Amino acid sequence: MKNINTSFIWLTVLAMSAGAAANPGPLQVPSPDWRDQVIYFVLTDRFADGDPANNDQGVGEYNPAKSSHYSGGDLKGIQQKLDYIQGLGATAVWLTPPVANQWWSEKAQYAGYHGYWATDFANIDAHYGTLADYQALSRDLHGRGMYLIQDIVLNHTGNFFGYDGPYDATDTAKNFVLYEGESSAQRAPVQPPFDQINRLNPAHATAGIYHWTPPISDPTVPGQEFNYQLATLADLNTANPKVRQALKHSYRYWLEQAGVDAYRIDTAKYVEHEFWQDFLHAPDGVLAKARELGKQHFLAFGEVFEASKPFQADGEQKIRRFLGTREQPELNSVIAFPLYFELNQVLAEGRPPAQLGYRLQQHVSQFTQPHLLPTFLNNHDTKRFLAAGSPAAFLQAYALLFTIPGIPVIYQGDEQLLPETRQAMFAGGWGATGDAFNRQHIMYQHIRQLADLRKQHKLFSRGEFKLLQADAQGAGILAYQMRAAGKTAVVVMNTADSPRLLSALALGSQKAEVLWQSPGALSASLQPNSAGELTLELPGRAVLVLQPQAGSSVSPLSSAAVLQWQSLPQGTLQHDVWLSGHTDKPQAVILPVLNGQLQQLPAIRAAADGSFRFLLPVRDLGRHQQRLQLYQPKTGALSTEWQFQTEVSRASWQADVADPAGDDHGFDGSYAGPTQQHSQQQRDIRALRARAGGNVLELELHMQQISQFWAPANGFDNVHLALFFHVPGVPHLPSASELPGLQREMPQQLNWQLGHFLFGWGNSVFNAEGANQTGTGKKLGAAPQLQVDAAKGLIRIRYDAAALGLPGWEGAKIYLSSWDKTGEGVLREIGLTPSPWNFKASSLDAPKVMDDLWLELQPVTASDQPD
Repeated sequence: MKNINTSFIWLTVLAMSAGAAANPGPLQVPSPDWRDQVIYFVLTDRFADGDPANNDQGVGEYNPAKSSHYSGGDLKGIQQKLDYIQGLGATAVWLTPPVANQWWSEKAQYAGYHGYWATDFANIDAHYGTLADYQALSRDLHGRGMYLIQDIVLNHTGNFFGYDGPYDATDTAKNFVLYEGESSAQRAPVQPPFDQINRLNPAHATAGIYHWTPPISDPTVPGQEFNYQLATLADLNTANPKVRQALKHSYRYWLEQAGVDAYRIDTAKYVEHEFWQDFLHAPDGVLAKARELGKQHFLAFGEVFEASKPFQADGEQKIRRFLGTREQPELNSVIAFPLYFELNQVLAEGRPPAQLGYRLQQHVSQFTQPHLLPTFLNNHDTKRFLAAGSPAAFLQAYALLFTIPGIPVIYQGDEQLLPETRQAMFAGGWGATGDAFNRQHIMYQHIRQLADLRKQHKLFSRGEFKLLQADAQGAGILAYQMRAAGKTAVVVMNTADSPRLLSALALGSQKAEVLWQSPGALSASLQPNSAGELTLELPGRAVLVLQPQAGSSVSPLSSAAVLQWQSLPQGTLQHDVWLSGHTDKPQAVILPVLNGQLQQLPAIRAAADGSFRFLLPVRDLGRHQQRLQLYQPKTGALSTEWQFQTEVSRASWQADVADPAGDDHGFDGSYAGPTQQHSQQQRDIRALRARAGGNVLELELHMQQISQFWAPANGFDNVHLALFFHVPGVPHLPSASELPGLQREMPQQLNWQLGHFLFGWGNSVFNAEGANQTGTGKKLGAAPQLQVDAAKGLIRIRYDAAALGLPGWEGAKIYLSSWDKTGEGVLREIGLTPSPWNFKASSLDAPKVMDDLWLELQPVTASDQPD
């Protein structure tokens, strides 16, 4: 492994940081090469409190005990922590909008601490500090050779108006209401012309500063995505010249007054394409002002929140449209959201690496400049990676992020393994147990090393990506190459939690240097064969970053141990089958490697004449594409790979349970759901069907309603499903009675060994190891496959027992319940009175269960089977 003197580097960075902090730089600096940057993303209110005097502005908006209120972070706090950020390897700070915001929304019962509900686009919010504070932060960053990225909003202001009753597009005054009453401290934005919010005021109606529309209910309906409200946020009429001029003026102002180096543009997908041509590229637009200030490569990257379906590029194609064309340019970069979703699904949730391999290929082929697309694992609007993935999987994901084309983005708290999306990093802030700025934290150290790796080897920020291997049958091997300026690096990882076989990876060299590896990834030296192929038993979650050595020639594979199949069966396999083979190494130990798994089938020993025979079980319910290879660990010999298909149509265990309609009212029948208009019958469970065979368990949930108001990645929203499994006959597995987060115990006085949380943007499985009343157990990184049929109200789930550490599903008992989660993955709270986003119950410690169902698998007899 390459010897990097990390102590020396660390001390040098500290010395440079200390010196830079004492010598603030200029307000305006030229644009950097954005390919070389590493961005640290700050949610200002939850990062650091540098000035407690500005925390409470006196309208009831400040309460660090509540996630819905201000906590106290500010601009001075960010500046005070720049040594910490720079020491991590970050070169730019992206902060949430610092502009004056709606402090408290009566409609949403929520504070605008996040910065995205503007009342004045051209002034600093009093909670964050002053313009002088912002300028000091900018100068300090520039003095360190770092850059300032401001988050901006152009689609909407705050929660100020809507409709109380049916919406009539031909009479937009009908049922129109203002949300903020006489007692409100902020009844409307203060900046002209955005203060003209009242459709019932003739002057306001004529001015047309806003779209007089209700919330988006179906983004596929023409006109809704660009013209309707996002939630209840007042949607700006961005086609109005007065609106455009005011927005251009506001955001030219921040370039002039604060020396901002780039803009991250919120909710860009909800603004028409023509707007971007004007806002950015007009003679009085933002980019002209940036060039005037010496910023020739001002980055304007947009949030186009879109996922792609597996092995399709629909998400990339939609977000690419916001880049415009050479003749009609729009944004000059977009955030890589399709890649984000796939990174989480594959590395945290255990989907096959082939999905991620395809997504990476689309990431580099669908965009002309993929190296300028910000890439990320977490942000302030989504659940944390660690909600489904383990710390080892998280490190693996960061290793990938720093070795592919794109600008890596570190979300605050990632380097401290914080579990909650909007948890404060400073003592006294929401969710904080103390300050979380530990530079010795193992994750902080790992990210710093990866940032240094990327800085030292430009091929990761400049190079051409090529996919080498990607397992398709489940979690396993992903390998890719980065190449630039005649240099090559190969990244290899095992996305499974158990060992996998890396089989004959073509390195093109008999020698390779290890540039970086995850802890425990390599226990012996690398030994590619004479053909430059590497075969290796890779531990669970291992990552290797290799550099094949130039001048190390390869030749045709020399004679090696013989390992070969005898005759192989043809056609689809429906029953267990005996297989045989031969080796020239008598009594050699041979591993049948099924789908790359080294521990799925038992080892076999060849006879004295080199022959061997073993039984291949065919038990898994459904149709499966499989691959099988023979491997001789002592010699490294491999057989050819046999690809085949299995099909088992008859279940061994099954059950069906129906549930009454309209009983989704909690334990005592008195619960009420959130009052926001999209919260309807999504939590009403109607039936559950289960079928199991071999390792496979198939569940079919029938829901009263499946909605997709918020374009959920998993195909349903406004509901969180919790499933807990009691599997008999496994006393060696950890178990628990408390159901994490649900404020109740497992029914029937039983314990559970496996849990599954599922909502629109999350799919995580865990065991009971370390689980308690509030925390889930160990994340398993093997989330089940999902299939949603919204029209029929069906959610189909397929589990793999072997991947989850279970022997099978015989006699399993399943508890299913419904509730809801925030987009950030937090179970919604209980209150004693109705509210837009939380539940009402008779007590705050009532079970977080709106509807539930109990199912017990029964053995299938001959009479149970269909004809």
